[in-house]
Amino acid sequence: MRMRHLRYFLVVAEELSFSRAAARVHIEASPLSRAIKELEIELGARLLQRTRGRIELTWAGEVFREEARKMLTFMEGARSRVHAAARGYRGHLRIGLSDSLVHPRLTKLLAKCREEEPLTEVRIIEMPFKEMVQALGHDQIDAGFTVHSELGDEFIKKVAWTDRPSIAVPKNHPLLSLEKISLQEIARHSLILYHPERCFGGYSIIRRWFCEYALPMPSIAEYASGHESMMMLVAAGYGVGFALESQVKLYDHPDVVIRPVTDDVPNAVTFLALLDKPYSEQLSRFITRIQRVGEADIS
Repeated sequence: MRMRHLRYFLVVAEELSFSRAAARVHIEASPLSRAIKELEIELGARLLQRTRGRIELTWAGEVFREEARKMLTFMEGARSRVHAAARGYRGHLRIGLSDSLVHPRLTKLLAKCREEEPLTEVRIIEMPFKEMVQALGHDQIDAGFTVHSELGDEFIKKVAWTDRPSIAVPKNHPLLSLEKISLQEIARHSLILYHPERCFGGYSIIRRWFCEYALPMPSIAEYASGHESMMMLVAAGYGVGFALESQVKLYDHPDVVIRPVTDDVPNAVTFLALLDKPYSEQLSRFITRIQRVGEADIS
């Protein structure tokens, strides 16, 4: 079984079309179909059902899709670790980053890792929250950052740091007459909401706030994949958007005014999610550095 066969199959499983898949992997449709047939013969199972010009995954194909993803991830991780070892690294950490979290504290943390433990490679892998949970369960990452607080029993979460939410408002918007903005006021205006899949943590936090205060959700003007796209849409006048104070410092826009929310809106918490099992020495030291970075900001 060759690695290219796995990649070909995953592309076909995504496109459900040999012609589109062939265009993506830059080969003709005929050799691509032949490669999938060779894979089916080797596995002794039909992976694809071809009927009336349509392609569907069989149940065996559904199962193999997950296994193929695991194998490719494992091989890519092995290649990365070997390359890191060749460059002189003695340890490695794979850290997932979900919810489009671009954070000044994360920058400080990674800088401290390089300064204090230069022989441990720290790889940051951006992924949606649901993929991060799967990657943790399959030992594809060692830990992951998220603002989503609800995890299964097999996981534990540690508070990394907290942030005050704020509101991004277009210039000349009526909400700018307020010094602090409440959820009740926001509910009357169109909202740029974080995407429910690409930024699930931010999406779930905002919906929970309105639910806890028994407020109707504002009308959703657009979904944003992260803070930067949210600021762009706010600047264009599509609506208002929630932001973290720390991220506002990184992404500024001349056509957006930032207002604090009222004090009754709780802080947003960033968690480090981990499997409930013993940590490696590198991961234990990584957690200690997170605590130091958070404490330094409080003091």
